[in-house]
Amino acid sequence: MRFWYQIICIVVLYLLCARTRENKLLRMTHATLGAMAMGTVIGWSSSAVGMLESGNFPLPFVVTKFDTQTYSSVFGIGAAIGALPAGSVAQLMGRCLSMVVFEIFVLAGWICLSIPTGVWMLNLGRTLQGVGIGALCAVIPTYVAEISQPSIRGSLGALFQVLVVIGILFAYTFGAILSYVPFCLVCGVWSLIHMAGVLLIPESPYYYLFNNKEEKAIRSLKKLRSFNADNTQELDLIKKDIENENSKQYTFSQVISSAVNRKSLLIGIGCMFFQQTSGINVVIFYMNDIFESTGSNIDPSIASIVVAIVQLFMTVLAMLLIDKTGRKRLLVISAALMAVSYMSLGCYYIVYNNDPRFALSIAWLPLVSITVYISAFSLGYGPIPWVVMGEIFSSEVKPLGTSCVSSVNWILVFLVTYISKDLPHWVGDHGTFFTFSGFCVLAVLFSCVFVPETKNKTLAEIQMIMAGNSPRS
Repeated sequence: MRFWYQIICIVVLYLLCARTRENKLLRMTHATLGAMAMGTVIGWSSSAVGMLESGNFPLPFVVTKFDTQTYSSVFGIGAAIGALPAGSVAQLMGRCLSMVVFEIFVLAGWICLSIPTGVWMLNLGRTLQGVGIGALCAVIPTYVAEISQPSIRGSLGALFQVLVVIGILFAYTFGAILSYVPFCLVCGVWSLIHMAGVLLIPESPYYYLFNNKEEKAIRSLKKLRSFNADNTQELDLIKKDIENENSKQYTFSQVISSAVNRKSLLIGIGCMFFQQTSGINVVIFYMNDIFESTGSNIDPSIASIVVAIVQLFMTVLAMLLIDKTGRKRLLVISAALMAVSYMSLGCYYIVYNNDPRFALSIAWLPLVSITVYISAFSLGYGPIPWVVMGEIFSSEVKPLGTSCVSSVNWILVFLVTYISKDLPHWVGDHGTFFTFSGFCVLAVLFSCVFVPETKNKTLAEIQMIMAGNSPRS
């Protein structure tokens, strides 16, 4: 616990001193601190489920398994609602101010969860958190893509997932050592930290130029790059994108009438579809339940923390590799390893149900399988879909495109999370994991056939690729 207290203090001091730092990259990462808040929201369920169902909170009331299924999954509905207007709100208010506004929804959700007097407050709290997180997941990748240079855009985008994983680990750790109310409050701190961080970063030059504020756009670029650098060429490229955007105002029907836009939507939605049908949120939300169901003698809380630590390591590795190895290759490797991991876990359940005594001799297999699965997900299908979403849309359709893709993602979170509670009753534990394994196999095929390689490409060059042209390599 002292370790995490020190981490929070370091982050707060870092934010307070950030204006004097010369490292532009560090200041540019402040926007992605919202991913820490997202991680704590996602990781909250695994520890909170046991506390709530056992009545281990200040004003106890009956919380059934059905209630757990509902409040865990309504998060996805809230996120879908928040994602839809996120692009338009960010275009109207600016990327930075909109992040602050959406974070307020997350804070309101934490208040409801901290002092619940009925199941309705749990549902309301998770829905509010979903609205905020769903919107942030649309705005933050857009901001990162707009402010980043091509050589580091993938790494900055992957940092989003790194911080999500740190947030999950944070929630697992404090969920194992704190009582319910302090646990909720300490998780909510990260929303405040993110709001403070956003106040220290420059607004996107795209937003300024879109609103005819060229002087502010120039100052923003100087803060993001260097006061001594010549940013004229980059500014001209942004102006051309904005002029193109202003000359084309798209409705949804007009967006899908273009072959290039349909292709972008297909890739963005496809990546998010396979991210969620890989079962990641099922594993994260119900990590303790999964380990308990395997009959393993490993403490579920300890196993969850171990898995989260491995997930953190692999996500950092992905951040280091994404601009070197490329998006496409990492997605293929990620999906293939996830398929194998789920297959081995499904086979373990067959052995456990038919020969429990022999299963005890391989009780390590569930932990290894889930660890490999989490590692594979963190290497590819965790961070890369968010990076791709921020890259593949042209500037004139990006607000609508990112909102649509994010909304589909969160609807899938709701559906997969809700259905997964009943799936073991329909097809058994082994059938559940074999089903997820099948979706991962399909993800391999999708990545090979449809996903373009965008490594080290400018946003303009990516649009050439989407149109079927060949930019410089």
